[in-house]
Amino acid sequence: MRQRICACLGSWGLLGLRRQGQFGRDFWFFPTEIRRNSVTGYVWVGGRRQRVRYGYSQIRNFVCFG
Repeated sequence: MRQRICACLGSWGLLGLRRQGQFGRDFWFFPTEIRRNSVTGYVWVGGRRQRVRYGYSQIRNFVCFG
């Protein structure tokens, strides 16, 4: 999963979580920082971006479009 997200750094993608999260189970995500056990990036909520971080164990799937 880390390699897949790393290849999409700085591009919007569809992030799927294993369990329902604050923004739902599937949502648009813009990764900006890759760490050993997590990824940090932005989601778009109510016309504003919000910074979030997810552990790789929380992520079910990620597909980038850019």
